Amino acid sequence: MPLYFVFVAGLLAWGAGLAWRWREVKHFAPEVLAAKKSDKEIPEDVTEVEFTDLYLRSEGPRGQTYIFVCAAFLFLLLGPFVAGFNAIWNMFWLMSGKSPVFETGTLIHTFMVFLTFMGVSIALLAVAMHRYHALMPPNLKQVIRDLNGGA
Repeated sequence: MPLYFVFVAGLLAWGAGLAWRWREVKHFAPEVLAAKKSDKEIPEDVTEVEFTDLYLRSEGPRGQTYIFVCAAFLFLLLGPFVAGFNAIWNMFWLMSGKSPVFETGTLIHTFMVFLTFMGVSIALLAVAMHRYHALMPPNLKQVIRDLNGGA
């Protein structure tokens, strides 16, 4: 049980660190806007609110946030997943006539839990990475180009 609390504390620290990075990026955006306006890279009519939103999309720790959400989801999913898998496994074990080979806790059962959970994990990460790349924001250079009318 202490190991569980260590993982929860690590997950909370990771989430807090990400929240801090998002906050810092948001607070840094006005400074970047001022510097880019003084260098004449961005037109004067661009508002701070508009630029902050674009800056957050392009320079925020979006990839790390996706990875964190997947890790937290899988961590929270592990217990209910194994309980559900064991319920289904026991149902099939009872229907098989209580064969000792397929009893809960045997090597085949443990291996199947592992394989099934890894399959679910890979599927979740594939969906998350597909979403990340499908909604990939532009980088700051592209944002500045678009603010200048695409020139």
